[in-house]
Amino acid sequence: MSHPATTGMQPVGPSAVPAVGEVFTPTGRQAAPVPRALDTAEMPEHVASYASAARRAVDAGFDGVELHGANGYLISQFLSSAANLRTDAYGGSVRNRVRFAVEAAAATVDAVGAHRTGIRLSPGAGLWGTAETDILELYTALLAELATLDLAYVHLEASTDETVLLGLRRTWLGALIVNPVFPLGPRQADRSAADHWLALGADLISFGRAYIANPDLVERLRLDLPVAPHDEATWFDGGDTGYLTYPTYHHVAPARG
Repeated sequence: MSHPATTGMQPVGPSAVPAVGEVFTPTGRQAAPVPRALDTAEMPEHVASYASAARRAVDAGFDGVELHGANGYLISQFLSSAANLRTDAYGGSVRNRVRFAVEAAAATVDAVGAHRTGIRLSPGAGLWGTAETDILELYTALLAELATLDLAYVHLEASTDETVLLGLRRTWLGALIVNPVFPLGPRQADRSAADHWLALGADLISFGRAYIANPDLVERLRLDLPVAPHDEATWFDGGDTGYLTYPTYHHVAPARG
């Protein structure tokens, strides 16, 4: 999910399958390039990169790390039956497609401890062309493997049918964070969506886009105030607009009689 115009290097992926859509570059959006398919012999290096990044984060003072296994990025690509066309031990069957995610999580646990390691997943989201088949089977197998690592938590996006997510909750008995709306969908997470998933068994709720447009989001949720919408046209665009220009909620004093 990068571009040579940004990094000076060709991106890599499980297979030579480009992402569907455009990526941000210093000169504006450009079509996602074709990545170089990773060799089997390169897998340990890329697995270790997660552990190395986690170690550096903890050394810098972070409490822990969350592996990004969602939204079309590298771990998500390995899970995808559309982006992952491999025929080695990292592709094909469900067991093989979850292998990279499990190895990356295990390496991170070894580096910084299970209590400092979480992972974010977006079952069935299909973002950037990372479509998945057998979603319930795929993520049930993945969560069963991750359960043996005793991760601090799993972070699920509400990116597939609620019945599937509830089935995954029964597989994962540890701490569960839920992002309560479809990623990049028309609805922005709010108090009602959060309460819905707390009632269904989530331990914590995460908010993404709502934080962009609401510097006082916690206060708005606490007082059940309206959540302001974000302006996607300003994302990744540079400058203050859309980053420092959203106001806090304006309270209007009631008129005196």
